[in-house]
Amino acid sequence: MVLEDEFVRHKDLYYADGSVVLLAAHAGKTHAFRVHKSVLASHSKVFADMFVLPSTTENETYDGVDSVQMPDDAKDLEDLLRALYYPGNPLAATKYKGILLLSQKYFVRVLQKLLRARFRADWPSTLPEWDRLMEHYASLSASIIPPHHTASQFIDNRMLEPASAIRLAREANIPEILPAAFYMLSTISPFMDFDTLRSPNPPPLTDSQGNVLLWQPGERSARWGLLTPDDWLCLARGRHCMTDFAQTFEAQESQCICDSQNCIQLDNKRKLLKGPPQDVLCVLMEIGSQKTLQQYPCYNSLQALASRSLETRSVLWENLGYYFGLPEVIDDQNDGDSDDIALVESEFIDG
Repeated sequence: MVLEDEFVRHKDLYYADGSVVLLAAHAGKTHAFRVHKSVLASHSKVFADMFVLPSTTENETYDGVDSVQMPDDAKDLEDLLRALYYPGNPLAATKYKGILLLSQKYFVRVLQKLLRARFRADWPSTLPEWDRLMEHYASLSASIIPPHHTASQFIDNRMLEPASAIRLAREANIPEILPAAFYMLSTISPFMDFDTLRSPNPPPLTDSQGNVLLWQPGERSARWGLLTPDDWLCLARGRHCMTDFAQTFEAQESQCICDSQNCIQLDNKRKLLKGPPQDVLCVLMEIGSQKTLQQYPCYNSLQALASRSLETRSVLWENLGYYFGLPEVIDDQNDGDSDDIALVESEFIDG
């Protein structure tokens, strides 16, 4: 028997009529969740088998019922149990990758489908979806930032964080989100670390030459420490391809009757040659959207450049996976997954 004062009982997920206590560790403490075998077994074949199969050793008990020592982190287990017991708001757990990994581990199929669909929906899979997301982010960056409120200056607290998304996609096998996540990451300076900037006393930022870098309110950051060597290789390949892409675009001939080194058309093309990190898709959109008066000497050339810019950014988007050296996404028609979140959510709630 386990002594009752050894563990921290969860304030919500500890039911007086629960039939099993799940024990899991977090931050040096063991947490106890008293739940119902029937609830867990109805959602997970792994739990169902666990409770049916006879134990080879004498069952441990806690608070008068069977107890099971779980190998999982207590916070991840808490997220999983909350999703099972409070299905009216299952998407609240999608901010945690642990719950998705546990739902896969314990074959909680409907919850797994729901979370995978949610993560896929978060990341753009088409260029129009990307443009809408960037338009939303631009509106956030343009909002008034109180200079006295440091926390509010981190605009990307309200944005997708690409490094953690890449880690999730790799570990949970959701390759569909990788192209957009790697591209977003390629537009962020590697000197701007998400966690370092938010520490109580962030160290001074310097580049490779020792120059001090000043973070500006609204500037994007990323959790660079989550990347593996393979991730860094993919990022380097992608950035190299972005540079080649920009140089090829700039080098393509497009004569202008003004024949001047100060030609607006030439200046526009050179915008792509600033070097990484740069949002090439954004620059191409700016070039493609630029308006000028018809009587201006560069008008015809600018119109042609604008049209080619918009065509080029579509080609760029479609080839992001190739540029970053990412695995080909194979649509498995037999996996039973659906990106219709409402349908999956209804299935989960109805049991």
